[in-house]
Amino acid sequence: MEDLSTPDAAKAIFCAACFKKVNNEDAFCDACGYPLKGTEQEQDYFMSVRSSREIDLDDAYKKMRRAGNVLYWIAAGTLIIGFIGYATNKFDPSRSVLLTVNIILAAIYAGLGFWSRTKPLTSIISGAALYAIIFLLNAIANPLTIVSGIFFKIFFVGCFIKGVKSALEADKIKKELNIE
Repeated sequence: MEDLSTPDAAKAIFCAACFKKVNNEDAFCDACGYPLKGTEQEQDYFMSVRSSREIDLDDAYKKMRRAGNVLYWIAAGTLIIGFIGYATNKFDPSRSVLLTVNIILAAIYAGLGFWSRTKPLTSIISGAALYAIIFLLNAIANPLTIVSGIFFKIFFVGCFIKGVKSALEADKIKKELNIE
């Protein structure tokens, strides 16, 4: 608890926008730029702009969550395809290896999806890179896989791009609003 009997503590006030401690003599909040000594109209304008940016931040978070969910969808699809491939290729000696690889990839995608809740930009970029590598390896092994499921591939890539853009936008807004 802070001692309010000292002259410096008595002068301390809190910003109405970001709730950081400011001095009574300050014209603007050092943390967010709120016009402490501004007119009521200037303060209202600042708060309306801040509220608008907070709404933009919420939208960016929703898009990032969708991109993170795509990682879960890819994990589920990879697992399902692995089991289908295992069940339909009964006479292929490498079917156990393919199933194992698909299970490992599904676990990696699920882990990236989980990680996207705390580090969205890094996990979405990692997931997109892994998806691209797997796509290229499959295309090298069998060129027909390029067109197989093309609509899903376009959808997933679009979600990754939106997720990266949203994560970058969220970081920018958080810096503007001085949110950690």
